Amino acid sequence: MAPPRGAEGPRPGMFASLSHRDFRRYWIGLFFSNVGSWMQTVAQGWLVLRLSDSAFLLGAIAFAGSIPSLLLAPLAGIIADRGDRRKILMLTQIVLAMGALVLAAATGFGFVTVPLIAAVAISNGIANALTTPSHQSLFLDLVGRRDLMNAIALNSMQFNLARIVGPALAGFTIAAFGETACFVVNAVSYVGILIPLVTLAPLPAAAHARSRGAWVELRAGLRFARRDTLIPSLLVMCAALAVFGTPAVTLAPVFARNLLGVGPEGLGGMLSAVGIGAVVTALALASRGDFPNKGRAVVVAAAAFAVSLAGLAASRRYVVSLAALALLGAAMMSSSSLINTLMQKRAPDRMRGRVIALYVLAWLGLVPFGNLLAGAVAERYGAVSSLWAGAAGIALTTLLIQTFRPIPPGAA
Repeated sequence: MAPPRGAEGPRPGMFASLSHRDFRRYWIGLFFSNVGSWMQTVAQGWLVLRLSDSAFLLGAIAFAGSIPSLLLAPLAGIIADRGDRRKILMLTQIVLAMGALVLAAATGFGFVTVPLIAAVAISNGIANALTTPSHQSLFLDLVGRRDLMNAIALNSMQFNLARIVGPALAGFTIAAFGETACFVVNAVSYVGILIPLVTLAPLPAAAHARSRGAWVELRAGLRFARRDTLIPSLLVMCAALAVFGTPAVTLAPVFARNLLGVGPEGLGGMLSAVGIGAVVTALALASRGDFPNKGRAVVVAAAAFAVSLAGLAASRRYVVSLAALALLGAAMMSSSSLINTLMQKRAPDRMRGRVIALYVLAWLGLVPFGNLLAGAVAERYGAVSSLWAGAAGIALTTLLIQTFRPIPPGAA
């Protein structure tokens, strides 16, 4: 009799979770899909800036694409706990592929507009909001608790490896063929994730009473998180990093063109630097496995986030900016992976989707407000001011958390 999925003994080492066959196939598919997604992200940002010449609209489009995560995260968590996560993911990937095809057609035939880009961004945002809780919950189903930290770290590694490859490819593709080619590549890349999902055996829904209403289940998840001694502090930290830190990536086209004087190739290099820092850090986390003192590591990552933003604000040289962005990628990857792991391990299986939904709400749901705020500050006071404000916001929030409701250094 074959062992249940995720129950086999994990192999020790940096790539332990890849010894689980289904996770390995899913992981490879994710990488190819994410390369395409990053190509579209760069092309879309460059296209918006080319059409509008507005840092505010750049932030506003990012706001439009991210706001569904705020509105739909609680519902998406309930869906992940109730439904077949495999089918949920298949449906959302098809929707995302269709959005890429719409952008490709509109750009290629010359009828693309900023409102159309915003509409596709909203559609993609809805699909991504429904994707994330099911996607994150799937890891524990595929690898088990012992390999969860390794799986999350390797997932971040492939995502950020794609962040290196995708923007670099996008920069040269835009220069040679235009934005349309990037959108076409992204549409095709979703085949990479659909194939392993189609071949994956159906996943059972979490064991809980389906007769309970969605509102009752939502309140139960919120009550569990509120009463936990660690989760509230993690959520506040996550929210601060999302609002004050992540907009630096969204506004990268502004920094590239206006401050550093580089074109799409230079922009691709900047975003690739973020990915390089994240990949190196992901490998370090994966090699350590399920290590103790994750709480201390979260605080260190937040401090590094603030330092990276300050370094980017102070830089006027391309190479120095690349170094600051690499540190930003390391801080972003480590903080998100550590917080994700700590929250998943504290949640019972029946509530895992809802607890992850709270993480999504804090990490992705608040990003649109950060993008909108950073875009407005950059438009009025300059991009440098938005970076300094972000660094100060993260530093102050970390200080307040550690003063009034500290994250225990030994949290594991």
